[in-house]
Formats: sequence, structure tokens, C-alpha cells
Amino acid sequence: MMCFEEFSSCVLSNCGHYYSTPLKRSRGSAGVFNIRRRHGIDIADMECTIDRIDRTRAAIRRDDNEYLFLIMQRSGETGYVHNGREETLTPGDCLLMDSSRPAEIRFEGRAAHFLSVHLPRALCLEGRQAVPETGRRIARSHPLQASLRSLITGKGGESEGIDAEYLFDFVAMMFRAEGGNPGAAGFRDREGRYRYARETVERHLSDPEFSIEMLANLVNMSRRQLQRDFTDHGTTFTRFVSERRASLVASHLRRAARMGQRPAIADLAFRAGFNDLSHFNRTFRQHYDLTPGDFHARHATPTTN
Repeated sequence: MMCFEEFSSCVLSNCGHYYSTPLKRSRGSAGVFNIRRRHGIDIADMECTIDRIDRTRAAIRRDDNEYLFLIMQRSGETGYVHNGREETLTPGDCLLMDSSRPAEIRFEGRAAHFLSVHLPRALCLEGRQAVPETGRRIARSHPLQASLRSLITGKGGESEGIDAEYLFDFVAMMFRAEGGNPGAAGFRDREGRYRYARETVERHLSDPEFSIEMLANLVNMSRRQLQRDFTDHGTTFTRFVSERRASLVASHLRRAARMGQRPAIADLAFRAGFNDLSHFNRTFRQHYDLTPGDFHARHATPTTN
């Protein structure tokens, strides 16, 4: 069992800037944190007896890597406030969290045991028609729960041969949103509209011809309004698209390195929507201060299951 400082440090170093709060007057252990890897994906196995864990907007800005965290409750109860929803997970339930959104995770001293599967956000959104719905509880009784547990734990035989892309597709299928947004006009504030525009871009990165005019048609906003929103957030449409494409390639390289694979970097660049390798290499180096090859080498680690 870990003391609170050790447990909190493990959360920060493996999950990002999620801030833990201990129980008042607690002098005992805070929990256990173990990390393992499957399909090139990190899985945190967490047992804790603390008050809460918070993800703030300031913390979001401090993290370079973005994830969708698949939370799978093993025992105990945990409360979540995320993406406009408030849910309580009981054993067998699961929930999807977006690291680019604030969150409150409430334990309030109740012992809880859960898995947190770290799914690279860029890889989960790649080529999707819709963003998987976050903050919504999927109950233990859901017909796909047993298959999901098999994919994550490796129990069930056939799951050993699958790759991460299948896992991404499976999670997207389980958490697909019901209905849909009528466009940016369906959001009540400017930040919501801008986020919707950003996520629409991320789903169309693989199209090298994707333009601000195409984005305007998809989100029902004017070209001028979109340009103003990107400018107000310190960027431009063109720069944002290039940076997100570089981030998508980086996610592929990071996972390949962890699995001991050496992908063709040019193929990844074209897959991400770059149609000029010189521009890709320049953009990647500006964003990561490394060449793509050096970035891959830095993230190479022994593969464990």
C-alpha cells in the first residue's frame, strides 16, 4: 500500500495533471497504483481510499498528451462529474472520460478499485463521424460489457490476437452518442461552439483537402466567424490543422515505439493528411523539438503485457 504522496505522484506521472485530495486526518495508506501495457496501451490498476481527484482547466493546459480514459469499476463506488453529467459507478460499470475536459472524481473515503485504460485521444477520433460520448455510465448489464472486459483483461481467448484499432472501434461503438448536434448553433456559448469546431477538424484530419470552407459547412458557421474564433484562441485554422495532424502522427509513433514496431513515418504523415513531407517534418519539429525518428526512438520501451 502507498502513502498519499506516493499515490498522488503515480497519478500525476502516469495520467497527467489530475490532483488528488487525501482524507482529512488520514494517517494511513492512500491506495495502490500499478501500470501495465496491453495492445500498446497503458492500463492503470488503481485502488484508493482518498477524498477525490480533480481535473481543472488550468491542469488541462499543462498536459501535452490527450487521452480518453476508459474507467472500469472493479469494486466499491465512485462518483464522476464530467461533460455535464453526474454519474456513480458501481462494480461492473464503465465510463469514458476526456482529458481535455474538466472532471471531478469523488470517493469521499469509500474504498474503490478500478481500471483506467489510457486511449490516445487522437487515435480514437481518427476518421470518426462522431466523437464518442464521455461522462455517460455504461451499466454492467450492457450486452457488450463482457466483450469489453475480455479485450482489456485478456481473459476470453480470442482477444489476444486483436490490435488497438479494434479496441478503439469497439469503444467508439459502445459510447456512440444517441442523436446528434444540429451544428455549432446547438451550443449555448462561444466556447462550446469553438470546441465543436475543433472536434470536427480532428475527425477530418486524414483529408488533405480539408479547408475552412468545408469546416464552415459542417458546423453551420461562417468562414469569418471561424477565423475570428481561431484567432481569439491564439492560432489560425491552418496552424491548428497542422498541429493536430502532427499530434496524430506522434500518437501513432508513441504507440508503435512501445510495441517495438518501426512504422514508415512517411505513410503515417500521409495518413494524417499531410501531402508534403517537408512541411510535415518542419511542423513536427516545431511542435516537438525532435525529428519524427528521434521522437520514436525516445519513446521506445520494452513491451510488457
